[in-house]
Amino acid sequence: MNWSRTKTVFIMTFLLLNLFLGYQLYEVNDENQLSLISGNSTQDRLRENKISIDVELPDDLEEVEYLVGEKEKRNSTDVDALALNGQTAELKDEQTIVSTLDDPFPIGEERETLNQFLTAYVTNGDEYQFVREENNVIYLDQIFDELPVFTNQNEPLRLLVNTDNEVYAYEQEYWNFEKQGDPKDTLINLRAIETLFNQQYITMNQRVKDFQLGYYSFFKESRVFAPIMRIVVDKGEDLGEVTYLVNAFEGTVQEQGILDEEEESLDLDLVEPDEEREPDEEEMIED
Repeated sequence: MNWSRTKTVFIMTFLLLNLFLGYQLYEVNDENQLSLISGNSTQDRLRENKISIDVELPDDLEEVEYLVGEKEKRNSTDVDALALNGQTAELKDEQTIVSTLDDPFPIGEERETLNQFLTAYVTNGDEYQFVREENNVIYLDQIFDELPVFTNQNEPLRLLVNTDNEVYAYEQEYWNFEKQGDPKDTLINLRAIETLFNQQYITMNQRVKDFQLGYYSFFKESRVFAPIMRIVVDKGEDLGEVTYLVNAFEGTVQEQGILDEEEESLDLDLVEPDEEREPDEEEMIED
């Protein structure tokens, strides 16, 4: 056996292996540097244009799927269960329950006890999240896998509040969700904000006021919900706040739509019941 030749082969093999490992390490470090430089570049551009992010960004999602949802059918058993909990309920349709509280529940001016109300009175109440409040109606969307599922201004839970800051009735639907398709990598949060800046949805001296990862149905009656970044931008006194939806996969942008007047109608009569009698459900819900 030629030991000199064998020794040379071993030396060359180890040398090639070291070169390969060194190249791999260089590639990893180079990618990390590019990522760091890119992130810093985005922050620098925003800072130069006096665009501030006034909210702590959530953790970046690595992989996520689409959701498919279906409204749960309700029945008399659901109504009877609420009757045992100090409520008078009825079915508005096969998917919607309308309920009036025997005793209105105080939630405070700052809505500090809202979650207590949801837990105590609403079926699966801990699976809903506050979205907005208009004309004495509190609108809530559902949460799935710790992320909100936005429903195109068609929120499944609506609470009616009187002038004493008490919930006296509500209307509820409930969605069952399941994940659909293979998980995919998402944009990082800062990239979504940079996308708004690059397409001039955000300009100088404006503020990112809110940022939420979640799901969104881009069509009112759609059962498919796409992963999105919901970004609220404060554009100043003249323009106010505008909400943008950035597709978490593709980075496409859509301004959250304003529905037609017919679509905005919720079938809710917002006239409060007289204090001297129990509220009549027909006065708050028009079938």
